[in-house]
Amino acid sequence: MKHQQTWTATTKLLIASLIAIGVSGCAGNPAGRHQSVHSFDNQDPAHIVTDEHSRRLTDRCEANATHFAGDQSFITPNTQLPSSFRTPGSPRSTLTQSRRLLPLSPGDKVEIRIHEGEEFSGEYVVNHDGSIELPYLPPITVVGLDTEEVETRLSLQLIEKQIFLAHTLRLSVRPMQWAPVMVTVSGAVFQPGRVLINDLLPQQTDENKTRITGDYPTKRFLSEALRAAAGVRPDARVDKVILVRDGWQQEINLAGIFSGHQSQDVPLIAGDQIIVPSAGCLQSQLIRPTQITPKGVRVFISNLTDTARNNAAAAVGKYASSMPYGTRLLEAVVSGNCTGGTRMTNSSRYVVLVGKNPLTGQSEVIERNIEELLRNPDAPGLNPYLLPNDTVSCYDSTLNNIRDIARAVVEIASPFSILR
Repeated sequence: MKHQQTWTATTKLLIASLIAIGVSGCAGNPAGRHQSVHSFDNQDPAHIVTDEHSRRLTDRCEANATHFAGDQSFITPNTQLPSSFRTPGSPRSTLTQSRRLLPLSPGDKVEIRIHEGEEFSGEYVVNHDGSIELPYLPPITVVGLDTEEVETRLSLQLIEKQIFLAHTLRLSVRPMQWAPVMVTVSGAVFQPGRVLINDLLPQQTDENKTRITGDYPTKRFLSEALRAAAGVRPDARVDKVILVRDGWQQEINLAGIFSGHQSQDVPLIAGDQIIVPSAGCLQSQLIRPTQITPKGVRVFISNLTDTARNNAAAAVGKYASSMPYGTRLLEAVVSGNCTGGTRMTNSSRYVVLVGKNPLTGQSEVIERNIEELLRNPDAPGLNPYLLPNDTVSCYDSTLNNIRDIARAVVEIASPFSILR
């Protein structure tokens, strides 16, 4: 009996000590929890970055931000490019007055018809080197030219070779099928690298389909290449996107996609290089679904005290992990069932957001008090945007932690008291 009383007293003393430790931790932690932002990299695993310097916070750009108001792309169907761009292989050349801004690329199929020149008429595919080959003529470079420019170039060749007379030659070039093209995308995009755009479905390449001229390549434009690279990041200068073709550089303004102003999309050919400059800071105007940003993001959420065997038991479904682009931390907390319940026991719960800073590539850890997040969702820097592959972990309140610690101690001590 005496041993049992001694053991019970020891157990009570141990539980009281654990509660005192938990209370002291509770008193010193929640007040400053929303101020905690940590950044980790391979060289400095304990480097701490305050909210003021965290680049996951938006709208702290200065002069280098994207300009949205009244944006108009300087590329329009009715105007020619500056002379530095008007060379074969560049977006347009000096000879064209056409409004068709679709340049030919290797693999494209065209139909050439010449009046009283049946041996020249037929379907031709642009070779890998960007040329087409007609009978009795050397290879003619057509890459980067639209069909009207090709007509002019072919006519000159046929007349120079004295195959046709200038006043009798009647020639037409019509597109039949636009091929897929491989381009490279770098800079402020989520997944830089080589991308294939305008990839054709089997039914689109069927040789036995009804023969009609003309084709509309909806996915062979600059916007599609940016989308194929997983979209532009929030720090992108979308008003200064750079297109490099055959050594020539062209600056393109796509800010109208976000502001609603006119923005001329540019058709691409194989080998084009797209560079998206960075503004050096995150811009909230770019964090929403558009033609050149992600439609949604995948976020990994955990809100469990004990490990669950499956998502159903964890109450984490599809909409708790796949969210529209532009979702903020508060929405993830609610969708992950991290809020609600008994106010006295759950009001001090907190959430930890872990994700990579898109500017530096370093991982950042951001802690927020859930109750404060619910009451002040628009407070500057308190409710950050979610980016692809972020992780969100919800932790129990201090009171629940103390209760679970005490329960664990009792469960450990119970077998020993029975043995006594």
